[in-house]
This record gives sequence, structure tokens and C-alpha cells, in this order.
Amino acid sequence: MKPKMTVEDAAYILGKSQAAIYAELKSRHLNFSSLDNLFYFGHQTSQKLFQFSFKPKVVVFQILKGGTGKTSLAFELAVRASLYGAKVLCIDLDQQANLTQAFNQSAETVPVMVDSLAEGYSLLDSFLSIEEGLDLLPSRIENALLDEVIRTKQFALNKVYRDPLQILKKTYDLIVMDCPPSLGQSVAAAALAADWMIAPVIPEKFALSGLNATYQSIEELQTAFGVEIPFKIVLNKFDPEDSQSKETVTWLKQHADYQDKILEAYLRLSPIIPKTLLQTESIFESVWTNPVKEDLDQLTRIILGLQRSAPIPATFASSSSSKLSAKESLAFC
Repeated sequence: MKPKMTVEDAAYILGKSQAAIYAELKSRHLNFSSLDNLFYFGHQTSQKLFQFSFKPKVVVFQILKGGTGKTSLAFELAVRASLYGAKVLCIDLDQQANLTQAFNQSAETVPVMVDSLAEGYSLLDSFLSIEEGLDLLPSRIENALLDEVIRTKQFALNKVYRDPLQILKKTYDLIVMDCPPSLGQSVAAAALAADWMIAPVIPEKFALSGLNATYQSIEELQTAFGVEIPFKIVLNKFDPEDSQSKETVTWLKQHADYQDKILEAYLRLSPIIPKTLLQTESIFESVWTNPVKEDLDQLTRIILGLQRSAPIPATFASSSSSKLSAKESLAFC
């Protein structure tokens, strides 16, 4: 994997001309390369060029519904964040190990999270270096036992992941956790450790049902532990010409619980991401621009705190004075 930050993108980010960025790279002797007559660089040069300061953050991707693009977003977010100079750790908690496979890695010879909890292995012994600024705690099928181990050993849900992650935040700017599309002890512990918990939603009836179930579990955790779990929604596979996409946006904007939790970034429907994942590649390995890269970049900047707002569909921008109660919303789902 060789993710690339282009000089064109860097110029836009820093508000400078491409010629000025190129001149700075040359004058400071920073490493860069060219492909198809386009200049690009990686994590190390990004750190030196941008010199961004990040507030360490744990971002957990979770929704009680498969097929919403949860793993794809976690994967591309991690890659793009590293290209802004952030030091990123990905943690795969899903026994299906889709995030691990996306990075073209295997956990057959290293401890995974369940080994750490059950046998006391250090998490540091499990980290795989993917690329400069990007590490992975992989997963395998044995992580299906995480709930049982947490319950049997009577780990405190609000500490089992939070405490080690607080230590890791001293090393990493961004920790991205990919959870299975289910509810249980491990997912609850991840939610309680999250600075942001993000639920990807696609324009589909059952995805909205999964959102309701996920949010209800978050509310129960907040009540039980007396904490606030920052819950965010990102719309994925959005088609502005599709009636169901428009209906989904309207429903979210009118929902009393969700209308203030929608991230001001969305991912347009495209076959590009599934195709690159099948090839165990990131969309950011290409130097060419496309709408999906733009969408993912907007999402990444919002999460990193580099941009507070982003272009959103017109249907997002319009709000309605009417609100749907949780009971009324079930009619839609």
C-alpha cells in the first residue's frame, strides 16, 4: 500500500498555489515523487509540510446492520488521516476480520484483542505496521468470544477498552475501531471508550431500523453509566436522484433524536470503493481526483477537526419544523 497526498490537494488545503507547494518541497528537501506527471508524497512529508496539531480521538464505527459500508469508511478514513500527518491506529474487533483483510493482513501469528483480554498479551505485541503513520490491531474468528471473555472475567465495561486506549492516545492522533454489526459486551465497551461513535446509514429501510436499535442501546449505556457518548450519523451510498435517498435525508432531519447528530459530510453512491477493497487497495493510492475521494476527504477533515463544515446535499440543508417521535419513526422503518 502506497497512499498518496497530491501537491494539488496540498495546495487546496493550505490555500497556496501548486507551484508554491512544489517550491517548498524542494527548498526543504522533503521527499516527494511523481506519477503521470502529478507530484505526490506520503505521511512523513505530510507531517513536515502541514504541521497540523491534532486532538487525539477514538472513533468507533458501529451500526446494527451489515452492508452499510462501515468497514470501507473506517479503512479509507484511516488512510486519508495518515496523509494529513496524523498517526493512526486501526483496531479490528469484528470476528469476520474485514478491516484486517482490507489491509491485506492476517492475524494468524499475532495476538488479537480476545487474546489480550483472556491471556494478558500486550496489545503492543499485536500491532502490525501497514505504512508510515498507519498501524493495525488485526482480528480473526476467535474475537467472536470477546463478549464471553468480558462477561466471564467481569471486566468493567466502561474501562476494559477505555483505559488502554487512553494510554494509546499518547502515541496516536486517531484510533479507528471497526465493530461487528451486532450488540453485546464488546460493542458496548467500545462505545464507552469512544470520543465519537459513528453509524453509517444507507438509504434503506432496514438500515434505519438498525440505526434505531443502535441508538437505543447507546441511550441505555448512557443511562446505566451516567456518561455522554457522542453519537454521529454519516449518510453513505447517497444518490441525489434517488427518491429513497431523499426520503432518508428528510426522515433523519425530522427525527427528534437524529437531526442534530448528522455529520455535514456524505458519501455519494459509487462502485469505486468496493472495487478497490476487493483489490486490497485504498482509493487514495491513485493520484487522480474523483467525487468519492472528495467526499471521503471532507469526512476525514471533519473528524480530524480540520474543518467544521462541508458541502452537503440541499435536502440536508433544509430543515423542517416538524419532528418525529421515536414511536412515529417506526412507521417509516
